[in-house]
Amino acid sequence: MKTVTFITGHYYPSRRRAGFHNLADAALRLGYRVNFVTVAYSLLSYLRNDYRIHVPGIRRNHNRAVRLGNGLVSYVHFTLWHPMTFLFAPLNTLSMRWMDAYGRGELGAMLPLVRETDIFVFESCPGLFLFRQIRKINPAARMVYRVSDDVRILGSTHPRLVEVERELAPRFDLISVPSAAMLDMFPGVPVRLDRHGLDTGAYDDCTRSPYAPGTRNAVFVGTGYMDADFLRGVAPAHPGCQFHIIGPMKDELGLPHVHFHGEMPFRETVPYIKFADVGLGIRTFRMGYASTLTDSLKILQYRYCGLPIISPDFLDLHREGVFYYHPGDVVSCATALGSALAHGRHAEYAAEVHTWDEVAASLLGDAAGEKTEKARASL
Repeated sequence: MKTVTFITGHYYPSRRRAGFHNLADAALRLGYRVNFVTVAYSLLSYLRNDYRIHVPGIRRNHNRAVRLGNGLVSYVHFTLWHPMTFLFAPLNTLSMRWMDAYGRGELGAMLPLVRETDIFVFESCPGLFLFRQIRKINPAARMVYRVSDDVRILGSTHPRLVEVERELAPRFDLISVPSAAMLDMFPGVPVRLDRHGLDTGAYDDCTRSPYAPGTRNAVFVGTGYMDADFLRGVAPAHPGCQFHIIGPMKDELGLPHVHFHGEMPFRETVPYIKFADVGLGIRTFRMGYASTLTDSLKILQYRYCGLPIISPDFLDLHREGVFYYHPGDVVSCATALGSALAHGRHAEYAAEVHTWDEVAASLLGDAAGEKTEKARASL
Protein backbone atom coordinates (compact mmCIF):
# COMPACT_ATOMS: atom_id res chain seq x y z
CA MET A 1 0.00 0.00 0.00
CA LYS A 2 1.47 3.34 -1.06
CA THR A 3 1.51 6.45 1.13
CA VAL A 4 0.65 9.92 -0.10
CA THR A 5 1.39 13.02 1.97
CA PHE A 6 -0.48 16.24 1.31
CA ILE A 7 1.43 19.42 2.22
CA THR A 8 -1.28 22.04 2.61
CA GLY A 9 -2.40 25.11 4.49
CA HIS A 10 -5.66 23.40 5.42
CA TYR A 11 -6.38 21.45 8.60
CA TYR A 12 -8.16 18.17 8.03
CA PRO A 13 -10.65 18.27 10.98
CA SER A 14 -11.74 21.81 10.10
CA ARG A 15 -15.34 22.26 8.98
CA ARG A 16 -14.04 24.39 6.11
CA ARG A 17 -13.64 21.95 3.25
CA ALA A 18 -11.26 22.57 0.36
CA GLY A 19 -10.07 20.69 -2.68
CA PHE A 20 -7.22 19.11 -0.72
CA HIS A 21 -9.72 17.58 1.70
CA ASN A 22 -11.53 16.03 -1.22
CA LEU A 23 -8.30 14.74 -2.77
CA ALA A 24 -7.28 13.20 0.56
CA ASP A 25 -10.63 11.47 0.96
CA ALA A 26 -10.44 10.21 -2.61
CA ALA A 27 -6.92 8.86 -2.04
CA LEU A 28 -8.19 6.91 0.97
CA ARG A 29 -10.99 5.41 -1.12
CA LEU A 30 -8.43 4.46 -3.76
CA GLY A 31 -6.45 2.48 -1.19
CA TYR A 32 -3.63 4.87 -0.28
CA ARG A 33 -2.43 5.64 3.21
CA VAL A 34 -2.79 9.40 3.68
CA ASN A 35 -0.82 11.92 5.74
CA PHE A 36 -2.50 15.33 5.84
CA VAL A 37 0.19 17.79 6.91
CA THR A 38 -0.88 21.32 7.83
CA VAL A 39 1.79 23.99 7.28
CA ALA A 40 2.03 27.80 7.39
CA TYR A 41 0.76 27.65 10.97
CA SER A 42 2.65 29.27 13.84
CA LEU A 43 2.48 31.69 16.73
CA LEU A 44 1.82 34.37 14.12
CA SER A 45 -1.45 32.58 13.36
CA TYR A 46 -2.66 33.53 16.84
CA LEU A 47 -1.66 37.15 16.35
CA ARG A 48 -3.64 37.24 13.11
CA ASN A 49 -6.64 35.37 14.51
CA ASP A 50 -6.32 32.63 11.90
CA TYR A 51 -9.56 30.64 11.66
CA ARG A 52 -7.60 27.44 12.31
CA ILE A 53 -6.78 28.43 15.89
CA HIS A 54 -10.48 28.10 16.72
CA VAL A 55 -10.81 24.51 15.51
CA PRO A 56 -11.30 22.28 18.59
CA GLY A 57 -8.39 19.97 19.30
CA ILE A 58 -5.83 21.55 17.00
CA ARG A 59 -3.36 22.24 19.83
CA ARG A 60 -3.21 18.51 20.58
CA ASN A 61 -2.19 18.04 16.95
CA HIS A 62 0.75 20.47 17.12
CA ASN A 63 3.85 18.59 15.92
CA ARG A 64 2.15 15.25 16.58
CA ALA A 65 0.93 12.60 14.20
CA VAL A 66 -2.70 11.96 15.13
CA ARG A 67 -4.55 9.02 13.58
CA LEU A 68 -8.02 10.11 12.56
CA GLY A 69 -9.13 6.87 11.00
CA ASN A 70 -8.03 3.84 9.07
CA GLY A 71 -5.11 4.98 6.97
CA LEU A 72 -5.46 8.71 7.74
CA VAL A 73 -2.98 10.75 9.80
CA SER A 74 -3.22 14.47 10.59
CA TYR A 75 -0.07 16.41 11.42
CA VAL A 76 0.20 20.14 12.21
CA HIS A 77 3.66 21.56 11.54
CA PHE A 78 3.54 24.26 14.24
CA THR A 79 6.47 26.68 14.32
CA LEU A 80 7.47 29.96 15.91
CA TRP A 81 6.77 31.82 12.66
CA HIS A 82 5.91 31.14 9.05
CA PRO A 83 6.30 33.12 5.80
CA MET A 84 3.69 35.80 5.24
CA THR A 85 3.60 39.35 3.97
CA PHE A 86 4.43 42.31 6.19
CA LEU A 87 2.28 45.43 6.46
CA PHE A 88 5.18 47.55 5.24
CA ALA A 89 6.47 46.59 1.79
CA PRO A 90 10.16 47.40 2.54
CA LEU A 91 10.13 44.65 5.19
CA ASN A 92 9.15 42.13 2.53
CA THR A 93 12.25 43.08 0.56
CA LEU A 94 14.54 42.97 3.59
CA SER A 95 13.24 39.55 4.65
CA MET A 96 13.56 37.77 1.29
CA ARG A 97 16.36 35.34 2.23
CA TRP A 98 15.16 35.03 5.79
CA MET A 99 12.05 33.31 4.45
CA ASP A 100 14.10 30.33 3.27
CA ALA A 101 14.91 29.52 6.90
CA TYR A 102 11.33 28.21 7.29
CA GLY A 103 12.19 25.36 4.95
CA ARG A 104 15.35 24.49 6.84
CA GLY A 105 13.74 24.22 10.27
CA GLU A 106 13.60 21.01 12.27
CA LEU A 107 10.86 18.65 11.12
CA GLY A 108 10.79 16.75 14.40
CA ALA A 109 7.98 14.20 14.54
CA MET A 110 7.19 14.83 10.88
CA LEU A 111 10.36 13.01 9.85
CA PRO A 112 8.87 9.48 9.97
CA LEU A 113 5.98 10.66 7.80
CA VAL A 114 8.40 12.13 5.27
CA ARG A 115 10.46 8.96 5.12
CA GLU A 116 7.49 6.64 4.62
CA THR A 117 5.93 8.67 1.82
CA ASP A 118 5.79 7.50 -1.80
CA ILE A 119 4.07 10.59 -3.24
CA PHE A 120 4.07 14.18 -1.95
CA VAL A 121 1.34 16.54 -3.12
CA PHE A 122 2.17 20.19 -2.44
CA GLU A 123 -0.41 22.95 -2.35
CA SER A 124 0.44 26.48 -3.52
CA CYS A 125 1.34 27.79 -0.05
CA PRO A 126 4.45 28.30 2.13
CA GLY A 127 4.79 24.51 2.30
CA LEU A 128 6.80 24.92 -0.91
CA PHE A 129 9.69 26.12 1.26
CA LEU A 130 9.89 22.57 2.65
CA PHE A 131 10.40 21.03 -0.79
CA ARG A 132 14.20 20.99 -0.79
CA GLN A 133 14.52 19.48 2.67
CA ILE A 134 11.89 16.84 1.93
CA ARG A 135 13.54 15.97 -1.38
CA LYS A 136 16.88 15.54 0.39
CA ILE A 137 15.39 13.26 3.07
CA ASN A 138 13.32 11.18 0.64
CA PRO A 139 14.83 11.49 -2.85
CA ALA A 140 12.90 8.49 -4.18
CA ALA A 141 9.46 9.99 -3.57
CA ARG A 142 7.46 11.48 -6.41
CA MET A 143 6.72 15.19 -6.16
CA VAL A 144 3.41 16.65 -7.34
CA TYR A 145 2.46 20.32 -7.34
CA ARG A 146 -1.32 20.75 -7.26
CA VAL A 147 -1.75 24.47 -7.82
CA SER A 148 -4.80 25.56 -5.85
CA ASP A 149 -4.18 29.31 -6.24
CA ASP A 150 -1.99 31.66 -8.20
CA VAL A 151 0.40 32.80 -5.46
CA ARG A 152 1.42 35.80 -7.57
CA ILE A 153 -1.91 37.50 -6.91
CA LEU A 154 -2.68 36.43 -3.33
CA GLY A 155 -2.40 39.25 -0.84
CA SER A 156 -0.90 36.96 1.82
CA THR A 157 1.97 35.78 -0.39
CA HIS A 158 5.48 36.85 0.55
CA PRO A 159 7.41 37.76 -2.63
CA ARG A 160 10.03 35.12 -1.84
CA LEU A 161 7.37 32.42 -2.18
CA VAL A 162 6.71 33.58 -5.74
CA GLU A 163 10.42 33.16 -6.49
CA VAL A 164 10.57 29.75 -4.82
CA GLU A 165 7.60 28.50 -6.81
CA ARG A 166 9.30 29.54 -10.05
CA GLU A 167 12.60 27.92 -8.99
CA LEU A 168 10.98 24.63 -8.02
CA ALA A 169 8.56 24.23 -10.93
CA PRO A 170 11.00 22.30 -13.16
CA ARG A 171 11.82 19.92 -10.29
CA PHE A 172 8.32 18.57 -9.81
CA ASP A 173 7.39 15.28 -11.43
CA LEU A 174 3.93 16.63 -12.18
CA ILE A 175 2.29 20.05 -12.05
CA SER A 176 -1.50 19.98 -12.06
CA VAL A 177 -3.80 23.02 -12.26
CA PRO A 178 -7.60 23.22 -11.84
CA SER A 179 -8.19 26.00 -14.37
CA ALA A 180 -7.28 26.35 -18.05
CA ALA A 181 -6.22 29.93 -17.29
CA MET A 182 -3.33 28.55 -15.19
CA LEU A 183 -1.78 26.44 -17.93
CA ASP A 184 0.68 29.16 -18.90
CA MET A 185 1.86 29.93 -15.36
CA PHE A 186 5.22 28.15 -15.81
CA PRO A 187 6.70 28.81 -19.27
CA GLY A 188 8.77 25.91 -20.54
CA VAL A 189 7.47 23.51 -17.87
CA PRO A 190 4.78 20.91 -18.69
CA VAL A 191 1.54 21.66 -16.86
CA ARG A 192 -1.62 19.54 -16.93
CA LEU A 193 -5.24 20.58 -16.49
CA ASP A 194 -7.18 18.56 -13.90
CA ARG A 195 -10.36 20.44 -13.11
CA HIS A 196 -11.87 20.22 -9.64
CA GLY A 197 -13.86 17.10 -8.91
CA LEU A 198 -17.45 16.98 -7.73
CA ASP A 199 -19.43 14.80 -5.35
CA THR A 200 -21.72 13.71 -8.16
CA GLY A 201 -23.46 11.17 -5.95
CA ALA A 202 -24.98 13.98 -3.88
CA TYR A 203 -26.68 15.31 -7.00
CA ASP A 204 -27.70 11.89 -8.30
CA ASP A 205 -29.34 11.01 -4.96
CA CYS A 206 -31.24 14.31 -4.68
CA THR A 207 -34.89 13.89 -5.71
CA ARG A 208 -36.84 16.68 -3.99
CA SER A 209 -37.03 20.20 -5.40
CA PRO A 210 -37.11 23.18 -3.00
CA TYR A 211 -38.99 25.28 -5.55
CA ALA A 212 -42.73 25.79 -5.92
CA PRO A 213 -44.21 23.87 -8.87
CA GLY A 214 -44.44 25.88 -12.07
CA THR A 215 -41.90 28.55 -11.05
CA ARG A 216 -38.75 29.59 -12.92
CA ASN A 217 -35.67 29.84 -10.72
CA ALA A 218 -32.13 31.18 -11.07
CA VAL A 219 -29.52 30.36 -8.42
CA PHE A 220 -26.21 31.88 -7.29
CA VAL A 221 -23.91 29.92 -4.96
CA GLY A 222 -20.71 31.51 -3.70
CA THR A 223 -18.83 33.13 -0.85
CA GLY A 224 -18.75 36.68 -2.17
CA TYR A 225 -18.02 39.12 -4.98
CA MET A 226 -21.51 38.67 -6.37
CA ASP A 227 -22.59 41.28 -8.89
CA ALA A 228 -25.60 42.73 -7.05
CA ASP A 229 -26.07 45.31 -9.80
CA PHE A 230 -27.03 42.48 -12.15
CA LEU A 231 -29.91 41.57 -9.83
CA ARG A 232 -30.98 45.20 -9.47
CA GLY A 233 -31.19 45.50 -13.22
CA VAL A 234 -32.63 42.13 -14.17
CA ALA A 235 -35.13 41.36 -11.41
CA PRO A 236 -37.63 44.10 -12.34
CA ALA A 237 -37.42 43.01 -16.01
CA HIS A 238 -38.19 39.38 -15.15
CA PRO A 239 -40.81 39.42 -12.35
CA GLY A 240 -41.78 35.83 -13.18
CA CYS A 241 -38.34 34.48 -12.25
CA GLN A 242 -37.31 33.78 -8.66
CA PHE A 243 -33.67 34.48 -7.74
CA HIS A 244 -31.96 32.47 -4.98
CA ILE A 245 -28.68 33.63 -3.43
CA ILE A 246 -26.79 31.10 -1.30
CA GLY A 247 -23.73 32.27 0.61
CA PRO A 248 -22.66 34.83 3.25
CA MET A 249 -24.24 37.80 1.45
CA LYS A 250 -26.69 40.20 3.06
CA ASP A 251 -29.91 41.26 1.40
CA GLU A 252 -29.35 44.91 0.48
CA LEU A 253 -31.78 44.82 -2.44
CA GLY A 254 -35.16 44.37 -0.78
CA LEU A 255 -36.70 42.85 -3.91
CA PRO A 256 -39.63 40.47 -3.34
CA HIS A 257 -38.46 37.75 -5.72
CA VAL A 258 -34.77 37.83 -4.77
CA HIS A 259 -34.24 35.42 -1.87
CA PHE A 260 -31.09 35.45 0.26
CA HIS A 261 -30.70 32.09 2.00
CA GLY A 262 -27.37 32.66 3.74
CA GLU A 263 -24.67 30.01 4.08
CA MET A 264 -25.68 26.35 3.81
CA PRO A 265 -23.89 23.02 4.18
CA PHE A 266 -22.92 21.62 0.79
CA ARG A 267 -25.66 18.99 0.61
CA GLU A 268 -28.36 21.53 1.40
CA THR A 269 -27.31 23.60 -1.61
CA VAL A 270 -27.60 20.62 -3.96
CA PRO A 271 -31.38 20.72 -4.60
CA TYR A 272 -31.27 24.47 -5.22
CA ILE A 273 -28.77 23.87 -8.01
CA LYS A 274 -30.14 20.61 -9.39
CA PHE A 275 -33.69 21.89 -9.87
CA ALA A 276 -32.88 25.46 -10.95
CA ASP A 277 -33.47 26.72 -14.48
CA VAL A 278 -30.40 28.97 -14.66
CA GLY A 279 -27.01 29.08 -12.93
CA LEU A 280 -25.81 32.58 -12.09
CA GLY A 281 -22.07 33.11 -12.52
CA ILE A 282 -22.48 36.83 -11.82
CA ARG A 283 -19.16 38.00 -10.39
CA THR A 284 -17.63 41.41 -9.95
CA PHE A 285 -14.30 42.08 -11.62
CA ARG A 286 -11.18 41.54 -9.51
CA MET A 287 -7.82 42.33 -11.05
CA GLY A 288 -5.83 39.11 -11.54
CA TYR A 289 -8.56 36.80 -10.27
CA ALA A 290 -11.09 36.89 -13.08
CA SER A 291 -9.53 34.28 -15.37
CA THR A 292 -9.33 31.67 -12.59
CA LEU A 293 -13.13 31.67 -12.31
CA THR A 294 -13.63 30.00 -15.68
CA ASP A 295 -13.35 26.51 -14.18
CA SER A 296 -14.56 27.20 -10.64
CA LEU A 297 -16.40 24.60 -8.62
CA LYS A 298 -19.56 26.64 -9.02
CA ILE A 299 -19.34 26.43 -12.81
CA LEU A 300 -18.79 22.67 -12.62
CA GLN A 301 -21.83 22.27 -10.35
CA TYR A 302 -23.99 24.16 -12.83
CA ARG A 303 -22.62 22.09 -15.71
CA TYR A 304 -23.27 18.78 -13.99
CA CYS A 305 -26.91 19.78 -13.60
CA GLY A 306 -27.11 20.86 -17.25
CA LEU A 307 -27.91 24.48 -16.45
CA PRO A 308 -27.45 27.39 -18.82
CA ILE A 309 -25.06 29.87 -17.22
CA ILE A 310 -25.06 33.66 -17.09
CA SER A 311 -21.62 35.26 -16.94
CA PRO A 312 -20.15 38.77 -17.21
CA ASP A 313 -18.46 39.36 -20.54
CA PHE A 314 -15.01 39.87 -19.00
CA LEU A 315 -14.99 36.08 -18.50
CA ASP A 316 -14.90 33.65 -21.40
CA LEU A 317 -16.04 30.25 -20.17
CA HIS A 318 -15.31 28.59 -23.53
CA ARG A 319 -18.50 26.55 -23.31
CA GLU A 320 -21.85 26.23 -25.00
CA GLY A 321 -24.91 27.34 -23.09
CA VAL A 322 -23.29 30.43 -21.57
CA PHE A 323 -25.01 33.79 -21.94
CA TYR A 324 -23.00 36.94 -21.39
CA TYR A 325 -23.93 40.38 -20.12
CA HIS A 326 -22.00 43.61 -19.83
CA PRO A 327 -21.76 44.75 -16.18
CA GLY A 328 -23.88 47.82 -15.56
CA ASP A 329 -25.83 47.41 -18.81
CA VAL A 330 -29.42 46.69 -17.73
CA VAL A 331 -30.52 45.72 -21.24
CA SER A 332 -27.77 43.14 -21.70
CA CYS A 333 -28.51 41.71 -18.22
CA ALA A 334 -32.18 41.23 -19.02
CA THR A 335 -31.39 39.82 -22.47
CA ALA A 336 -28.91 37.29 -21.03
CA LEU A 337 -31.45 35.97 -18.54
CA GLY A 338 -34.19 35.78 -21.14
CA SER A 339 -31.92 33.84 -23.51
CA ALA A 340 -30.81 31.48 -20.74
CA LEU A 341 -34.38 30.71 -19.71
CA ALA A 342 -35.31 30.03 -23.34
CA HIS A 343 -32.23 27.84 -23.84
CA GLY A 344 -33.24 25.43 -21.09
CA ARG A 345 -31.31 22.53 -19.60
CA HIS A 346 -28.93 20.29 -21.54
CA ALA A 347 -27.99 17.03 -19.81
CA GLU A 348 -24.94 16.54 -22.05
CA TYR A 349 -23.13 19.39 -20.26
CA ALA A 350 -22.48 16.98 -17.37
CA ALA A 351 -19.94 15.04 -19.47
CA GLU A 352 -17.13 17.49 -18.62
CA VAL A 353 -17.47 16.95 -14.86
CA HIS A 354 -15.58 14.23 -12.99
CA THR A 355 -15.61 12.84 -9.48
CA TRP A 356 -12.84 13.52 -7.00
CA ASP A 357 -11.94 9.82 -7.23
CA GLU A 358 -11.31 10.22 -10.96
CA VAL A 359 -9.21 13.34 -10.39
CA ALA A 360 -7.16 11.69 -7.65
CA ALA A 361 -6.69 8.47 -9.65
CA SER A 362 -5.24 10.45 -12.53
CA LEU A 363 -3.16 12.73 -10.31
CA LEU A 364 -1.67 10.02 -8.11
CA GLY A 365 -1.53 7.33 -10.77
CA ASP A 366 0.55 9.51 -13.07
CA ALA A 367 2.70 10.70 -10.17
CA ALA A 368 3.47 7.14 -9.13
CA GLY A 369 4.45 6.21 -12.66
CA GLU A 370 1.35 4.01 -12.99
CA LYS A 371 -0.39 5.73 -15.86
CA THR A 372 -3.90 4.43 -15.67
CA GLU A 373 -5.27 4.94 -19.16
CA LYS A 374 -8.85 4.91 -17.94
CA ALA A 375 -8.19 7.71 -15.46
CA ARG A 376 -6.25 9.75 -17.99
CA ALA A 377 -8.92 9.35 -20.63
CA SER A 378 -11.64 10.44 -18.21
CA LEU A 379 -9.93 13.81 -17.74
